[in-house]
Amino acid sequence: MRRPSTLALAMACVIAPAAQASGTPADVLPWARFDDRASLATAQAIVASEVAGDATLSSLGLDGDGLLVVNGRLGLDNGSRWSTLGVEIAPAAVDADADLTHADVLRIRLASATARPLRVRIKGGDRAIGNAGCYPVVVQMVTTTAADYAIPLAAFRSPGWCGTKAVTIEQTLRAVERVEVTANDAPDGPVTFSVGRIDFIAEGRSEPDKSPPRSGGDATAGTPAPVPPAVPASAGRAPASSQTVARRRPAAVGPANAASATTPSRRVVCEHSARYELMLCY
Repeated sequence: MRRPSTLALAMACVIAPAAQASGTPADVLPWARFDDRASLATAQAIVASEVAGDATLSSLGLDGDGLLVVNGRLGLDNGSRWSTLGVEIAPAAVDADADLTHADVLRIRLASATARPLRVRIKGGDRAIGNAGCYPVVVQMVTTTAADYAIPLAAFRSPGWCGTKAVTIEQTLRAVERVEVTANDAPDGPVTFSVGRIDFIAEGRSEPDKSPPRSGGDATAGTPAPVPPAVPASAGRAPASSQTVARRRPAAVGPANAASATTPSRRVVCEHSARYELMLCY
């Protein structure tokens, strides 16, 4: 895989401990949430590997605390060079192709039984782009404590190998249909991670704050690993519409303080990773 020649680009994002939905103003609805059984219908599992059997799903359900829990296993025992386990989430409160171009932050609640990178992807309705894995994505480092990660939408990029199938986050936000969260990387073995409330937030800034990269630059430098190729559509999942979608009516976007901020937020950074050829947030 060709390594990018550009210097690491650092950008700030904010992570806050999980806030209770009850702290949210009544007139600001989440894009997605998992606080009742009906909300489980908005989620579809993603299970894929180069060789069958190297990714398995044990369960997909709710934990009673507003989190959707993915349980399964990843491995390369059968000879795969890549394997993927995760979930694709449709919106709960807005149209599935709503115009979200006036948002500049994706806030998503995440946790993992083992600290690990999770890929967060924003998807539109073009089937060819979706099947090629070319909708914009970031890699978010996630800990064992549930937290709200406020990721600048400017950090989302199509993988460098997408070529003519690459799309910008601005293009994708014109008609957002799904948010995808997947585990693709080490550690292999049992996988358990959780996804909670998702919001598209308007903070009123067009560019993310910038700060110096961590000491040593690329957070993954020195630990090269192959970047998984495009993941095919999961068997049994209904593909997204391939129809090109024009600009839709704007969807309601919450303000930056839509979630209860009962504890101080802590700042993390996103920088370009040579390993992933994507923005890595930690």
